[in-house]
Amino acid sequence: MQQRLLTQLILITTFSFIVTGCNLTSDNSDSELKTTEQRRSIETVIDDEKLERMAIDALYNNRDLWKNSEIEIVSFNKILLLIGQTPTNSLKQKAESLVNSIQGIDKIYNEIRVAAPASSLTYLSDISLTSKVKTALFSEDDLDSTKVKVVTEDGEVFLLGLVNQREADKAIDITRNVSGVKRVIQAFQITP
Repeated sequence: MQQRLLTQLILITTFSFIVTGCNLTSDNSDSELKTTEQRRSIETVIDDEKLERMAIDALYNNRDLWKNSEIEIVSFNKILLLIGQTPTNSLKQKAESLVNSIQGIDKIYNEIRVAAPASSLTYLSDISLTSKVKTALFSEDDLDSTKVKVVTEDGEVFLLGLVNQREADKAIDITRNVSGVKRVIQAFQITP
């Protein structure tokens, strides 16, 4: 798993410099603090980072799961999203069980696929698709795209954020119409 992460990091860095000429984060979490602070407190952002680290530790401590799976963890406002691939349904359920025992998580979306690990090409395609979705959201005058976190896994786009119903509907509609999006999964928290 560590070799795959290193390969992906190298490919992401190279791809981002070629395409954008600037630094691009692979899982969008570095930009999260800069773009979503108007709805989340700094304490919540820090709590989310802690939850991600605790979840990674829980998975890492299960050697069979860690060795045989490719799992990414995203936390947003105490909602945990699990994505990636694992070879068996029992390992998928084990991953959820391990993170479910962590104090402070309000909800878990277990979107881990029982499948072989995604290729580096798929991973790069997901990065490109995330950029396309973010660009489409940003281009919409009637939507503050900084309130929406975008995560892509094998062409499926996950939308997270603290938004009102109108913003959620708009973001989902825009994302559905981006070329290459196979499916949109919303994990928004709706605010008044």
